[in-house]
Amino acid sequence: MKPALSIVLFSALAGIGLGSALGYIEARLPERKVPTKDSTSATTAQPAKGPVAEVPETTFNFDRIERGTSMKHAFKIRNVGDAPLKVDVASTTCKCTVGDLGKNEIVPGEETDVMLEWTAKTAPGPFRHGATLSSNDPMHSRIELVVEGDVVESNTLLPPELLFGTVPANGTKDVSTYLVSNLEEKVQIVKHEFSDPEVAKQIKLTITPVEKDKLPVPSAQSGVKVTATYTAGKSIGPFFTWLTLETNLKSAEKLTVPITGNVVGDISIFGPGWTANQGVLRIGAVSSKQGKVVRLNVAVRGEHAPATKLEVASVDPSELKVSLGKSKEMGKQLVHFPLTLEIPVGTRPMVRIARPGEESDSPQGDGVIVLKSTHPDTTEVRLLIRFSVE
Repeated sequence: MKPALSIVLFSALAGIGLGSALGYIEARLPERKVPTKDSTSATTAQPAKGPVAEVPETTFNFDRIERGTSMKHAFKIRNVGDAPLKVDVASTTCKCTVGDLGKNEIVPGEETDVMLEWTAKTAPGPFRHGATLSSNDPMHSRIELVVEGDVVESNTLLPPELLFGTVPANGTKDVSTYLVSNLEEKVQIVKHEFSDPEVAKQIKLTITPVEKDKLPVPSAQSGVKVTATYTAGKSIGPFFTWLTLETNLKSAEKLTVPITGNVVGDISIFGPGWTANQGVLRIGAVSSKQGKVVRLNVAVRGEHAPATKLEVASVDPSELKVSLGKSKEMGKQLVHFPLTLEIPVGTRPMVRIARPGEESDSPQGDGVIVLKSTHPDTTEVRLLIRFSVE
């Protein structure tokens, strides 16, 4: 029996529009060798006692990997001891999704596979990522596995992302990208899916073949046009999802495309640290001993402004203290609501910086505040909050 551990690694996205390249952290794994069956370690000099991990291979080179595609490799871990070996995921160098670890115990004489899958979302060039496992083998309590190689392009996605910019509430907007191949005679997209099912409900995807002489790359042999149509509702604020395209291209069987935008309406936010076109408040690093208070204003414009009421519907993380002050009439069709955010003194350490699915040491992603509104055209306002507590 060969139970499998599955880890999916994602690279940091370079060049995503609307300011989403936010200083993500790329940890570099140190070169560390784990004894193998050929190693002249103490495990070969005397009978094994207790669990003993043997890892024949700790680094795998993918060589050349197509940008936007996924590659995977299985590392084997054997138990050459005389007691059960327990293996778990300690950390990775980037945001990861950990698979089923229900069978992470290896009995003596057996082995298991640890699958590392890496999606090349970076610009062309070398990469090096990996994972650190923990075990109950006292001599090998940390096992570091590395995948490396070079990102290249033989197929082109122009542009490499679908950026909607701002979309009016209750409105629609189209954006397109071209998938072209310099080698294949015919490009086909056989399947697609979105990482966020809620955002997917508001996106219609259209895939259209394009004649060779009308492709954006003169040297391309074939290509298709991928058009995303976003239909906004009454919720305003930023949206983001990954679009995965499965193709017939041997060198690019799976491509990952970011989709991002911001729905705007009669309700808007302004104040220090607020980035309006992204719907993001950047607070930065905060000392737990000092805490921090940020004051913003929520502006309601238009004929419905005087009658509009706001309330705080939800706050994530719960440690954030958020309150709305009494409305102030600034004009016949303009009302301001003071909005106060506090990171209290003594807040536990945390990092809340990253959109879902982007590389970060923040598994929860951005903080999120949701305001409910009685405005007939805007019933919800979403604010993303990016901060860390040290």
